[in-house]
Amino acid sequence: MNHLAIIRIMSILGIWISGLLLMCALLAVGLNETDYALPFVLAALLAGPLGGIVLLLTNKPQEKTRPQDGLAVATLFWVLVPLFCAIPFYPLAGEGGMIAAYYESVSCLTTTGHSVLNLDGAPLPASLLLWRAILHMLGTVAAITIAASVLAALNLGGPGIHRSRFFTIPEGSFFDAIPRIIRVTLVMTCTVTVVLGSLLLIAGVAPREALSGAVSAISTGLVDPNAAHLAPSQGGIHAFILGAGLIAGTLGLVVIDQIGQRKFRQAISDPETLALLPAIAIIGVLAFLAGLPIIQSLGWSVSSVSTSGMALSDPVRFSRLPLVLVVLPVLIGGSALSAAGGIKLARLVVLSKRVSLEFVQLGYRSSVQTFTFRGRTQSERTIMGVWVYMVGYIMACVAGILILSLIGLSFDDSVRAAIGGLTNSGHIISETSDSLSWPAQICVTLGMILGRLEVIAIIPVLNPSFWAR
Repeated sequence: MNHLAIIRIMSILGIWISGLLLMCALLAVGLNETDYALPFVLAALLAGPLGGIVLLLTNKPQEKTRPQDGLAVATLFWVLVPLFCAIPFYPLAGEGGMIAAYYESVSCLTTTGHSVLNLDGAPLPASLLLWRAILHMLGTVAAITIAASVLAALNLGGPGIHRSRFFTIPEGSFFDAIPRIIRVTLVMTCTVTVVLGSLLLIAGVAPREALSGAVSAISTGLVDPNAAHLAPSQGGIHAFILGAGLIAGTLGLVVIDQIGQRKFRQAISDPETLALLPAIAIIGVLAFLAGLPIIQSLGWSVSSVSTSGMALSDPVRFSRLPLVLVVLPVLIGGSALSAAGGIKLARLVVLSKRVSLEFVQLGYRSSVQTFTFRGRTQSERTIMGVWVYMVGYIMACVAGILILSLIGLSFDDSVRAAIGGLTNSGHIISETSDSLSWPAQICVTLGMILGRLEVIAIIPVLNPSFWAR
């Protein structure tokens, strides 16, 4: 393992995060939110100089980096970066202290969006709302970049589902190819966010709500936690814009790229698009049968499958939905190259194709059947990878439910907290009957990080020899 390269990458991240913290500190000063300016400055002074000192004391590594080094950086990113990002949340963490602040930071960075801040019913300060939005965007870019590069190179969770035209394993150092996909992802996500924000402003939405809504849509998160409990302020047009943004965020990098290249027919016929639309329709019908009006059912379905949970209509009736229907959409999730959580549409497409081939082979037992995914013929190794992922995901859900139950949560709350954390769906966690204790916060925090590492990536990371090589 190239430890020097990993340390330098993390140091560069610290410097960038320091700049973002200072930007929020300036906003806090400008808006006279002086109580929050100091924590931003303190976090910036910890992250920036520390990263700069490490860069000055280390030389550029001569040894080539490999995908395993990328997995190490991804793990450290989700675990260590929230430590610095948590400091601005500390003044509102209440009795939870640094554990609650760290939970808040991880929740935002993983685009889960659940909040444990002690607000007493007051709205979030503008500087902290901006910080939550920045963390959601940073987490979105990180999640897509890691999936399209590290997970694609290591073939984790099913070979082929993370591949795209933006990344191929370079002949030289692995990290040499990463900046390109970061630029592509950043440009696409920022462009869609600006378009959504502009449309919301034109529709008469307040700037604060337009910012949180646009970022929440593309990140499939909850910048403003209250958005899960409040209907869109400007009615139907407001909800329609947010819904369109959620669909774009759920479909992710591949389909947005196809639309950007004006390959509309290819975008519509993409396997993940063809899987998303029926999933939304089926979940919508189930919600309608459970008692929601038809339009409200479709809006709830879009929001839930995206794992965002933003209310696209009056959320009063949402509490009547049965628990199994609440967790089903978030378990499905979105595109493999999006910030949405869940099992991912691509894996469900691969499994459904394999099941259909099994039925074909019942009548032609000696035949050799193959199937394709985005033009690539998939092998038995693909199916084995998907099944291993599915087993790992189920085991993680069960373990989370058991641990949270032992901590003292009721069964329903344990299911909501465990699956909500693992699928990065903050609105599921917010429906627990009681606030999370600090042991429960630690457990859900681990679940959120595990969800971003796509579960089975944690297996090599937990092996001490992985870090020693």
